[in-house]
Amino acid sequence: MEPAQKPAEAKLDHKSVELKSLFELSQILNSSLDVSRVLNNCLLTPMGRMLISRGMALAIDENGGYSIKVVKGIPGDLKDSKIYLEQHFVQPVLIEMLSDQCPNRDFFLSKGLNLLVPIISSNRMVGLLCLGPKMSSQKFSKNELEFLNSLSNLAATSIENALMFTRLETVNRQLDKKVQELKTLFEIGKELNSTLDLGKIYNIFLFTIMGEMAVNKLLLFLERGDKLTLAANRGVNDSSPLFQTLIEPDMLDYLSKHRTPFHISRDNSDKHVHILYKAGFQAVLPMGIQEETKGILLLGPKMSSSPYSDDDLEFLSTLGNRVMISIENARLFEETLEKQRLEEEIAIARDIQKRLLPSRFPQYDSLEIYGLNIPSRQVGGDFFDCIELDGQRIALAIGDVSGKGVGASLLMSNLHAGLHTLIDSNIDIHSLIGRLNNLIYENTNADKFITFFYAEYDLKTGRFTYVNAGHNPPYLYHGDGSFELLEKGGLLLGMLPNMIYEMGYVTLVPGDFIMTFTDGVTEAKDIAGEMFEEERLEKLITNFVTKKASVEDFANSLVKELFNFSKGVPQADDITLLGLRVKEHA
Repeated sequence: MEPAQKPAEAKLDHKSVELKSLFELSQILNSSLDVSRVLNNCLLTPMGRMLISRGMALAIDENGGYSIKVVKGIPGDLKDSKIYLEQHFVQPVLIEMLSDQCPNRDFFLSKGLNLLVPIISSNRMVGLLCLGPKMSSQKFSKNELEFLNSLSNLAATSIENALMFTRLETVNRQLDKKVQELKTLFEIGKELNSTLDLGKIYNIFLFTIMGEMAVNKLLLFLERGDKLTLAANRGVNDSSPLFQTLIEPDMLDYLSKHRTPFHISRDNSDKHVHILYKAGFQAVLPMGIQEETKGILLLGPKMSSSPYSDDDLEFLSTLGNRVMISIENARLFEETLEKQRLEEEIAIARDIQKRLLPSRFPQYDSLEIYGLNIPSRQVGGDFFDCIELDGQRIALAIGDVSGKGVGASLLMSNLHAGLHTLIDSNIDIHSLIGRLNNLIYENTNADKFITFFYAEYDLKTGRFTYVNAGHNPPYLYHGDGSFELLEKGGLLLGMLPNMIYEMGYVTLVPGDFIMTFTDGVTEAKDIAGEMFEEERLEKLITNFVTKKASVEDFANSLVKELFNFSKGVPQADDITLLGLRVKEHA
């Protein structure tokens, strides 16, 4: 019969078994970098050794809470849920010993747990083992608590390493995602730089998002003028009542005020967000240039049903702003092309208009005629003409169409065509002007009209017959220095139909000079805002008559004087002159 083992020897054997168990556990723990697996082994060892039927293991997360990683003998729906511990522990503690004020005490007790074993690393609790009662109903002994404390100390480094590995994996995944996003942005940038076609840019943008986010429901709004308008629709029923609500001015005004992306929440009480949620959208992506919103993208749900993360919205925002630059470049390019086409058309119109104005003037032994036109824009609304009627009569005309630019030039062309048609009909002057008035009235709006002066000069008799239809009265200067204004006529052309115009008559003698002009002459302004006015024109004409210079010299000197007067101020109106001088006998 063998002698009974002494108590000291039994205690030594027990310690030896514990050390061996801890050593084997250390090898197992160090063989894994998975937090859940490490905690699972930590939990199974005491549960098997002490015959415990339930337990739970937690690990700290990035937010300072604790995530439940392993459950044994407890409902599995607790796994991956989080709890927050206001009280940290440094050694095993019985749950029933916790103060009633401890907010987690009742939670642990409700799960049938009796003992908390903290896992400490660098004075920080990185995990927690929660154990239920032993099946023998015995209390935890001092040796068992020491063993659990040793186990937790042994596990601390493994859990810390596993947590670090998990963080590194997360960072690596995030870096991989960022690299992929940068690669995507680079590839899209190359495609966007290769085109100025708006339709292609829309497709590149939307197909990229649909592929990257696995989403098949998108609405793109872009700024037109000062308002958002629908530019592209992918997967949205445009005949539904909700769709009509999305494109109403009130909704578009709400969207245009946002500068940063945001999630569409069911709980948001704003009526606009509620409409967006009902329409099936989950995020709003503003697209801007220099902090100004130029477009909005509405994002439907992902096909994976996962929500849009903040990283997703950051990537999409970067992509959207990059695409917005390409869209603006394409718009500017189209505007440039349109401007070039318009300039070409205006150049053609200018060439046609110049051809309508006389480029040369009849030459007579007893008469000198000269005129010029300087438009303030490429095309203008001023008009003058000199028409030989027969061997002894000549017609002079000058007019000023209200407004400027292409519209005024078209009306001037209409006046030119009407005048030449009516002159060929060989009717008297007041009838000609009456018909011309009706023609302009019938073919223009109420805000369009023409000031017009028309005259016929008989070379043999010197008789000068005229009608002034609201035009600046021409000056008639006589060789003796006296002058008069040619004012008889009536209303401007196009104001009222069936107007009767009065004719005026003068007889010209050698030395007489008539100067007709448009208000671009007398209303030219200097840098101080002062107008040229009739007084300066009268002085120039008096000087001309005294010097007996040619009409062409006078016209050119007058233009030079106008430009000197208004130096530094852009020409605001067309300048048109038409002069006639009866030559004196040699």
